[in-house]
Parts: sequence; structure tokens; C-alpha cells
Amino acid sequence: MPTSNSETLDIAIIGAAHPHVEYILSEIANRTDVKVVAIADHDAARRAELERRTMAPGYADPHALLDAHQVRAAAVFTEFGLRAPIVAELLRRGIFAIADKPMAVTLPQLAAIEETLAGRNLLTLLLEKRFYPVTLALRSIIDSGELGDVVSITATGPHKLVPSRRPAWMFEPSTYGGILADLTVHDIDLALWLTGYTSGTVSGWISPIAAAGTTDFPALGRAILACDGGPQFAIEVDWIQPEASPRHGDYAMRISGTKGRADVLFAENKLLVETATRPLREVDLPAGVSPAGFVFDHLARGKTLQIPTNEALRATRIAILAQESAANGGKPMRWS
Repeated sequence: MPTSNSETLDIAIIGAAHPHVEYILSEIANRTDVKVVAIADHDAARRAELERRTMAPGYADPHALLDAHQVRAAAVFTEFGLRAPIVAELLRRGIFAIADKPMAVTLPQLAAIEETLAGRNLLTLLLEKRFYPVTLALRSIIDSGELGDVVSITATGPHKLVPSRRPAWMFEPSTYGGILADLTVHDIDLALWLTGYTSGTVSGWISPIAAAGTTDFPALGRAILACDGGPQFAIEVDWIQPEASPRHGDYAMRISGTKGRADVLFAENKLLVETATRPLREVDLPAGVSPAGFVFDHLARGKTLQIPTNEALRATRIAILAQESAANGGKPMRWS
């Protein structure tokens, strides 16, 4: 139920292991209808910083927080491998779960979330790529039919690692999960959101070469999604963006259709389109949208949830299946 005009949506923040927690902190700083009433983090330094930023009481144990406070929603930014049990507990208590990606890093973790959900639309993912100016413009171009039927999508997601600046938990499989389970979620979601396909197979591959400065942290991975009766999506992600680069990652996406082609240069905020009847042009972009605003608009104002639970689960499931496929020699896995 949305809050009334006189009510405030009380939420909690659980964990600040990843900088994406800033999505929530920045959003609530500009709203009067949402309030953080409690925070939790097992790390004392992170907990103290969250307490300072929110002026809310802090807890080391999220269960203690949930026992002490009545909240409508909680945003989860713990270490990746620790998220799923917390999300499942929120759902068990009927609390809306706002998860950063990845919400789960193994199939059993995801199954536990789905079992607790029991079909309720009580969960979303903060998939900020949907709300970039270039993405919104691309969606309009595809929906207009200018590109024709989408034949393929190729996405690249290079990331700058700088191991000395990364927390230790990132280099532990139990808390990180894996390169495909982590980095492919955004582009998997985008490809499905842009085209509307809902079933197919996915194959994964992970490079045996380690990223510079590490001994066994994979440098690169690829996921190939084949849609039933439709296009193929090739998604490459890596931790080898050059350290001297001024950007964290030169993310890009090419959409090839029967009538034309679009190139998205995320880092440069550019969308280039060329078709059979129009030469190459740079498309004017709309304003971008806050990556967390949609969920509070849903909870506090009753608006439609733009990233519904089933889409959040699907993107997560495919990313984990790609990781599983890579561990099994690239065996294709069914997704839906």
C-alpha cells in the first residue's frame, strides 16, 4: 500500500559493502516521503559511516534491526554472497526488499529467495542502466521500429580493478560469487528489457588468465544468450580496463536489426544510429532518471514498479546460469 500524503515511508539500509549504497542515500536526500529509520552492517567502520550519514541507529545484526523497527522496505548492500539470506528474511517478514545486484550468487540462494517470495511482487533490483539518457533514447529508437527486428546485441563491460583499492571480500568466491554472476546482470537485463524475449539458453566462458595483481581472480568472462525464435546476445565483461584510463569502464552496446544499427557508448553518453534510409547520426538524449527513485515512487506514491520482481529474478538467474555453464565447460543452460 502506498503511504498517504501525511505519512513517511520508513526504510532500513542493510550493509554498505558496495558504493551503490549511494543510490539510496542520494535519493532520500532529495525526498520528504522516505526516511531511513535504522541501519545495519557487521563492519564497524561502515556502520559508523552509515549512522553518520542517516542519523539513524545502527546494528551489527540485521535481525536485531528488524526485531526493533517496523519498516516497509529495506535496501541491501552487503557483500554479494551474504545478500540472499537477508533478502529472504525480509520477504519472510513481508518487508519489501530493494536489492543491489547481484542479489544472489548461486542457484540455491536464488531458489531460497523465490520460495520465500511465493509469487509476491515484493522485490526489485537497482538496475541503473535502464535509466541512463542513452538507454532511454535507445528504447525509443527500438520501439519506433527504426532498426527493424533485432537480430543481435553485443555488449562489452570493462571494469577497472586496481586490486589494492578493493576490499578483501571481493577476492573470496564465497562472498564475491563470480565474474559472470556479478558483472553480466545489467546487460542481460537491458537486452531482455529492450527486446521482450522470455526464454532461451545461455552459455558461459571464463578466462583462465587472472587479472593483473591477482593470482586467481578471472580477468574476463563471456555469456552468450540465445533467445527462443529470436536474437542472440553476446555479453563480455572484464576486470582489465587500463588503470591509466580516466574512466572506470568504457561500456558499450551494439544493437543490429534488419533495418539498421545502433551503437551505445555509455561512458561517452552517446547514441549513434544508422539505417538503410538515414546516414549515421548522433541521437539527441532525454534527461536521465535517478536509479532508485522508481522504487520509492512505487512504495510511497503507488506508481507501477518499473523493475518488477519477475524481471529482477530472471536477470539474476541467467547471470548465475552463465557462471554455472562456464564451470561446466560452456554447457548451454535453459532460462526463462
